[in-house]
Amino acid sequence: MKPIVFIPEPIAECGIELLKPHCECVTPWQNEQETQRSSLYEAEAVIVRLFSVDKQDIANSKRLKVIAKHGVGVDNIDVKAATTAGIPVVSTPRANANAVAEHTLTLMLALARQIAPASTAIHQGRFSDRASFQGTELEGKTLGIIGLGNVGQRVARMAALGLQMSVIAYDPFFPTDGDADPAILEESLEVLLAAADFITIHVSLTAATRHLINETSLNQLKPDCRIVNTSRGAVIDETALANALSQGRLGGAALDVFEEEPLP
Repeated sequence: MKPIVFIPEPIAECGIELLKPHCECVTPWQNEQETQRSSLYEAEAVIVRLFSVDKQDIANSKRLKVIAKHGVGVDNIDVKAATTAGIPVVSTPRANANAVAEHTLTLMLALARQIAPASTAIHQGRFSDRASFQGTELEGKTLGIIGLGNVGQRVARMAALGLQMSVIAYDPFFPTDGDADPAILEESLEVLLAAADFITIHVSLTAATRHLINETSLNQLKPDCRIVNTSRGAVIDETALANALSQGRLGGAALDVFEEEPLP
């Protein structure tokens, strides 16, 4: 009898094809069926993206042997409970690094050129407002990268070599003998915040990084600084960010992730 692998969210068909000869794949989304959490409790393995696996799920999953994250951060998995139960948690830290880096660059360019508000104005028939959406060039600007891992390093190279930006970074976990080039490592987050024209965040969500960008840190930014977040929504205090934007204390923000998804 083949082991059961529960896959509650869509993954590429080639991944399913790799598993099928060896496993029974439970994929409710392929048959337009509602995902039932009880399917997890019958499985030997689960592959998740945003689907959460908490302490109670692990207690109820008597047959579970491995939890796989189709992505990098494992904040939607209770790793401590899994470890206590002897269940390994694995992830794919490099699988989408380039895609996220390119998406980060896309959002940064969209902010610089005010693509979203300009597009909205055109769709609303406000063609005469086009002069209100003046863009800014990225060449010569300073990009501050928070988190210099797989994605952060790719963004650094794209920005420095492709757009001729000055790149600084803050990452307290970066190896002391590591090569950060072309980024220049700063000793503190405060130094980076004060110097950056654009900031992009590439950290996992932990107790230390939750609301890393908050009222205090936002007040340290230049008033025309722009922020991009493609990591985890809760890294930014969204209320503080909204206040800074509405009060004109920030040049803009592009968010790919939110603290509560979908947005209420």
